[in-house]
Amino acid sequence: MTAFLFRFRGELLAAWGAAALFASWPPEGCTASVAFLVAGLALRAWARRHIGPHSRGRELSCPERSVSGPYRLFAHPLYLANILVVASLSLVLAGPGCRAALLVAGPLILYVFLARAESAFVRSRPSPERSTPHDANSGRWKSEWASTLPQIAAWCILQFLSSP
Repeated sequence: MTAFLFRFRGELLAAWGAAALFASWPPEGCTASVAFLVAGLALRAWARRHIGPHSRGRELSCPERSVSGPYRLFAHPLYLANILVVASLSLVLAGPGCRAALLVAGPLILYVFLARAESAFVRSRPSPERSTPHDANSGRWKSEWASTLPQIAAWCILQFLSSP
């Protein structure tokens, strides 16, 4: 079950997003949600810089464990960042309140389950620790910021569509 959820985590999140969009149409808008969006995308880019390419795979692996950057502060900063982005989009879609909280619930449950499974996986397989950014000289830092464009575009489109 864990392998399935990890392998298809992106697709599951996309399906949840499509269902949330369908169930909550039309968007209500919430300009204050930009704070969640900016915080989530910044944390995501920072975490990606430190974790390395194995985190993008479809199978659970841990060739090394990052203990630098946001990994000094949080066990799973990528999942936290993604929840902040989901919260932002949920606020724009459903407005502040219970509906937005319900829209965040599915991804939150998925990420909590995956975080617990990943923590158990890492504990069962001791890996060397790395205390420097993974891509300090690779130039991938810019591409990480470019990967935030779909979320920014979705936020802007939903915000625009919510305007009277």
